[in-house]
Amino acid sequence: MKALLNAENADDYNRCADLLVHSWRSMMARGAECPIVAQQFKCACGADGTQVFAAFCTFLCALALAQRRCLRVNPPGERSLTLDEQRMLALIACAQNGCHAALEAHLCWLARRMLRRTLERSVRELADALSTHQLRLPVPV
Repeated sequence: MKALLNAENADDYNRCADLLVHSWRSMMARGAECPIVAQQFKCACGADGTQVFAAFCTFLCALALAQRRCLRVNPPGERSLTLDEQRMLALIACAQNGCHAALEAHLCWLARRMLRRTLERSVRELADALSTHQLRLPVPV
């Protein structure tokens, strides 16, 4: 996963990564009820935007409960990704692209043992919802 958002080279830009990272940052800065984020999901996913946004919120809640340590997120507008933002994208990318061993490794790194399956279910649900709307992340390196 590239370490920058809004890449100058169009080949490096990923609409899905942009949506997810900007949404996560906005929700951390402005709260989970941020109407701008909900609108971004409606624009990206049409009539299903509310359901995809709900899947994203469920994923973030599962991540918050399961996390082994406090995760770092850059403020909105920052071009670089934190290591935790990169790992969140890699987790979703693994679920989207059928990288089962890598998904398991990311789950072990991110989540406490007793909550790993909860996080796995939520990331798979989000990955499926995004894929349905042609929002895909590349296979992680």
